[in-house]
Order: sequence, then C-alpha cells, then structure tokens
Amino acid sequence: MRVLVTCWAWSSHYLPLVPLVQALRAAGHEVCVASQDSMAGVVTGSGAAFVAAGPDVDHAELRARHMRGLSHDRVPAAPPPGAEAAGHWRSGQREKVARVFGAFAARADLMVDDTLRFARHWRPDLVVFEPTSYAGPLVAALLGVPAVRHIHGVDMTYQARDIVPEVLAPTAARLGLDGCAVLGDLTVDPCPPSMQIPAEVERATVGYVPYNGRAVLPRWLWEPPDRPRIALTWGATTTSVGGAKSFLPPRVVAALAGADAEIVVAVGRDDLERLGPVPDGVRAVTGVALHQLLPTCSALIHQGGFGSTLTGVHHGVPQLVLPQLPDQVFGAARLAATGAGTVLAPEEADAGALRAAVADLLGSAERRRAVARLRAEMNAQPRTADLVPVLSRLAERSSQPA
Repeated sequence: MRVLVTCWAWSSHYLPLVPLVQALRAAGHEVCVASQDSMAGVVTGSGAAFVAAGPDVDHAELRARHMRGLSHDRVPAAPPPGAEAAGHWRSGQREKVARVFGAFAARADLMVDDTLRFARHWRPDLVVFEPTSYAGPLVAALLGVPAVRHIHGVDMTYQARDIVPEVLAPTAARLGLDGCAVLGDLTVDPCPPSMQIPAEVERATVGYVPYNGRAVLPRWLWEPPDRPRIALTWGATTTSVGGAKSFLPPRVVAALAGADAEIVVAVGRDDLERLGPVPDGVRAVTGVALHQLLPTCSALIHQGGFGSTLTGVHHGVPQLVLPQLPDQVFGAARLAATGAGTVLAPEEADAGALRAAVADLLGSAERRRAVARLRAEMNAQPRTADLVPVLSRLAERSSQPA
C-alpha cells in the first residue's frame, strides 16, 4: 500500500502523525509526506520520504493577512462539545472563525497543485492528513481514494465542520470539485475517550505515542530527583501566535520561587531567551524531549497544547493548564472534566492561585487517582500497529469496483 501524508509546514502539526508513519513503514508500506520545503528535515528525520508541495511562506504574514487584525484572544469560544457552529455563533462571530480557518484554506491552496501533481504520478492508495491540512482531502477526492483524518487530541476542528467547506470552496471550484469532505472517510483518534467530544465520524481509536523529534537524553535525567520535580513547558508556537503577553513562564517561575521542588523550564530557544535569568532551584533547558523529562516529574504546567496534554496523560502526571488560545481553552476544559488536571485562565493565574494549584497537584490523592484512571484508559486503546490493517482494508475496499 502507498500512503500519502499531507501536513502544512508547522512541525507541531506533523509530529503527532509520526507514530502512524513509522508503523506503516515497519509493516512494509510506502509512505511519502507532502509539505513545504522548510519541513524537509523534520520529515526525513522521522524516517519518512519527503515531497515538496507548494512554496515556503511566512506563516505569521499569511495568518495576519487572512485574520485581518483579529487577534487569537478575540476569536469566539467554540460551541459546546459536539455541537454545530450553526446557531451558536452569531454572524459576526462566525465571520471571525472563518478568518481563522481561512488561513488554513490559503495554505491548502498553496500546497494542492504540487501535491496533486505528485499524487497522479505516484498513485497512492490512501491519503492521511492532519486536521487542518486540507490539501489532503482535496487530492483524495480528485484521485478517488480514501482520506483519513489524523487528529491531534480533542477534536477541536470538528466544531467548525460547517465553516471549513465554505472557506475551501474557491479552491475546490478551481480544481473542479463541488465540495470537499473535510472530515475524511475515517478519523484516527489518539485522545482518551473520556476526554473526547461526541462527533458523527467513523473513529479508529489508538493509544497515544509521544514523539517530539530527535532527542538526546541529558545526563542530569539519568537519576531520579531528590525532591519533587515540576516540568514547565510552553509548546513550540504559542508565543508566536499569541504574542509576548501569552508567555507566562516568567510569572510561574516567580510564583514558585522558594518552593520545595525543582522547577524544570523546557522551552524552545526563542522562549528560553524571553525567559531570561532564573532563580536558584530552577533549571531552564531547551532541546529536551518532554517524553524523556516527564517520567521524572510529579507535576506538569503548560499552555494546553494537545501534545503536552496527552504526553502528560501518557506518563500519568497531573497537570496545571494555563490556556492562551481557543483550542487550548477547549482542550483544557476536557482534561479538567476528568479530574486529571486543573485550569487557570490568564487573569486568574496570580501568584497565590499558581501556588495553590501546584500544591493540589502534588498533594491530592484524588488527583493522582484521576490521572491513573485516564492513563489506564489511554493504554487500553489499540496500538498504532493495530491500526495498519484497518487502513489497508479501507484502501482495499475503496479500490474494488462497485
């Protein structure tokens, strides 16, 4: 079987797909990943073949152009879990959400011609796409092959399912399509069921496997800490999207100064510079994979990215989420509902509230039981290798004459 994977050029959107890419290759299937040139190193580093699709773009400029001055903290909250946008967002709110997804549609338009040109040459049996890389379902429709949507966690994009076809309509029409099935024929879902929202899709649930790219285990992680260790991370893109005001690690570090715990701030290089000097008892690092750090930790503080959330669940670590962006707010609420984590909005996250929340994470037996239940639920899902024959049957069924 040949599988074409599409993902626009942000590594945090590709990394959750890597366990499936590797499982497909381990089972003997061919995989090619279509993305923009800047993703070549990330893709080939994961073991997959890379195909250039569309020009590299300044994502900040593209996003600003399509959002037309709309900041992410002004995007309306998502509808209740599983509800349709129709009737929830008023016309002005709906237009704001359409601007957000318009940026994803623009990326699809940039990628789709090269992706289609390669796909017609290579003839894949299946297209796998991350949930905002709409070149995938467009190409699958043109080729007449199944499209498999691989979500990252809580199914946030499902909430906009009646808006996305509207913003994709110009590209679909240019390609000669009446529309585009943006939810695909199957949804690969690594989120624990009790966190997930109801959705009218065919799901293939799978256990979450953390992947943060190439990693080197530092010597200081070889031995367990001599006091509780708290991981503080901030994802790869939140500050670039939300602006400097969304970068809360300095506030957290100041609030926890003097606590009987070791604080490890694990962030990217740019955020490490923003952090500045740290007090005694705080270790600031970059390039450390979260899945290597968390087995030594008693608590995790982060901004609510799905990778951080699910990696925390995978390792059974209670979490404090300080969400900044709409998808983070939505996902954080789903985590909090399980009892495995707690949430503080930015305006609530003063020093006293931060210290109280961390004390709860470290001291609450009920919190630890909730995390253990959610971790057990995650581990009970099918393995990634078990998903490969499911995709093979989907491709075979679709290739049979009617």
